[in-house]
Amino acid sequence: MTRMKHVGAITRKVLQAAAIWLPLLLVIAAVRPSVLRLPQLWMLTGVSILVNVLQPSYRPFEGSRTVEDRGTAVQILWTVYITQAAAVFELALRRRAALPVGLMTWVAFGAMAAGLGLRTWAVALLGPWFTWNLTVQARQQLVVSGPYGLIRHPGYSGALLTFVASCVLLRSWVVAVLATIALTLAFLRRIRYEEALLAQSLTGYNEYRLRTGKLIPRFFRASPL
Repeated sequence: MTRMKHVGAITRKVLQAAAIWLPLLLVIAAVRPSVLRLPQLWMLTGVSILVNVLQPSYRPFEGSRTVEDRGTAVQILWTVYITQAAAVFELALRRRAALPVGLMTWVAFGAMAAGLGLRTWAVALLGPWFTWNLTVQARQQLVVSGPYGLIRHPGYSGALLTFVASCVLLRSWVVAVLATIALTLAFLRRIRYEEALLAQSLTGYNEYRLRTGKLIPRFFRASPL
């Protein structure tokens, strides 16, 4: 029964991701059908579906499940949706939609895979303490192994890398810049509320903050002042 539930949950996530992408692909088919022949578009679609499968279950239009979350999960989710769709449209609206599969394609795709790998590793290390909305669970402990030894929020770092690299994959340079700004601001807003909660709830979190970076490694120990 547990196995069937697990398969059912994965199936629902795949269908959810497909339902998100299908309207976008239909619009692209009407506006610029030649874009549908580009391997990069299907590489992006495949990674997006995999990202959705590896997420905890969510509903795109739900509000915050916890008071502490303050809408940060939904903000990040819709920032991702909008920037990814915008990247596809930037590609479709270019005068020439041809996109050769070369070094840039594989570097960008490699960065997407690395970002997804980092996020998946970070989520796996947290185990049952990983939640969609901000909260601290009973008997939750501070995790400092793996990437958490250098970065406090490697899951966010991985997601940021994945979704910015996806814009580069499509050579959507304008959206790549906008996505970098918008996603960074969304993650930093969530981090602000998350760290205030963790500092109150987890022993040693303030000291941990002094020796680690938020999204990238810290190369020197911060002053306690």
